[in-house]
Amino acid sequence: MEYIVLENGLSLPKVVFGTYRIHDQDDVRRVISDAYASGYRAFDSAAYYKNEAELREAFDTLKIRDQVLVTSKVWNDAHGYEAVMSEFEKSEARLGKVDIFMLHWPADEFLSRWKALEDIYAAGRVKAIGVSNFKKHHLETLLAHAKIKPMINQIEAHAYFMDYETISYCQAQGICVQAWRPLMRTGDMLQNQEIAQIGQKYGKTTAQVCLRFLLQSGLSVLPKTVKPDRMKENIELFDFSLSAKDMEFMRGLNTGRRTADDPDDYPWNR
Repeated sequence: MEYIVLENGLSLPKVVFGTYRIHDQDDVRRVISDAYASGYRAFDSAAYYKNEAELREAFDTLKIRDQVLVTSKVWNDAHGYEAVMSEFEKSEARLGKVDIFMLHWPADEFLSRWKALEDIYAAGRVKAIGVSNFKKHHLETLLAHAKIKPMINQIEAHAYFMDYETISYCQAQGICVQAWRPLMRTGDMLQNQEIAQIGQKYGKTTAQVCLRFLLQSGLSVLPKTVKPDRMKENIELFDFSLSAKDMEFMRGLNTGRRTADDPDDYPWNR
């Protein structure tokens, strides 16, 4: 595993295990056990995922909590400073400890909501703070008022959709970009025969080429699976590099079309 060092000095694995839609306690325990055995040392969750308590039970049962980093995110219905502080305490109680805390979307009042995260971080209750689904203009507004910059921004990113405006802005500001849905939940990216041919040159799968493309673009990735073989596949990314020609081909696949909601059009703005 390779690590990225955030602006505040925290070392974070470049491949973070996503836990969205993993709920049942037995499933959570099995999945976390398999993921840890495969080499994952960072796990992404959120209040919206409704699995924080199950994750804590799994970490405690496996006795691995002090060996991993855990992210959680506050949902959009926590309006304002006090509501975010309250929701953090709930997530903290469910997880036992939160290492990284984020705003899930750029919902209304995100400036006062961010102030709560700054105070949580300043008090030493988390190791890092960040945002999710913030576009460049959201970040510009935030940075104009923030005392502490987000250390991470989670955004939809994969070979078929790369928001280079936001990615470039984050990288210029020293904000780590984490790619959620890096293997694209819908569409035909994993059936692309040209990507498969690239993979054959390196003895790698189409999925591994797609993930490696993101890593070489300076992003970290958040793949999600419940299958042990896929867990191993999604983390075995550091024994090869794509050539400049292959990177150019992968960049050319960008359609500019999201597979999820545009943050500017999310329901709270309708």
